[in-house]
Amino acid sequence: MILVDTSVWIDFLKSAESREAQKLEQVLEEETDVFTTGLIIQELLSGIKEKRTRNELKRDMERFVLVMPTLETHVHAAEIFDGCCKRGFTIRSNIDCVIAALAIEYDIQLLQKDRDFQYIGEIFPLKLLETE
Repeated sequence: MILVDTSVWIDFLKSAESREAQKLEQVLEEETDVFTTGLIIQELLSGIKEKRTRNELKRDMERFVLVMPTLETHVHAAEIFDGCCKRGFTIRSNIDCVIAALAIEYDIQLLQKDRDFQYIGEIFPLKLLETE
């Protein structure tokens, strides 16, 4: 079971040659359970100008398990943000904190390529999927 961050999806959809996109391709071929959340789908759809392409991507993303943040998830995300700041790590996106909180809450490995998740993983029990 894995949760895939937006940046990895972008590489994958653009056929970029990144280790993370290759890992996602492998995961999809192995039919591993892939999870997503509304925030990731929102970020992906926000970058697409053409309505038809947005609708196609939305349809494609519906095949994955959707996990939804609760009030407690958002409280945990704020604690992640604050905990990182207190340790000298500036997290650039509150959305990343919510994604990390969901991965921790659901005990799902996170496939990502963002240094903010590396920082979060140094302080909190975030399981990052290895790509090497």
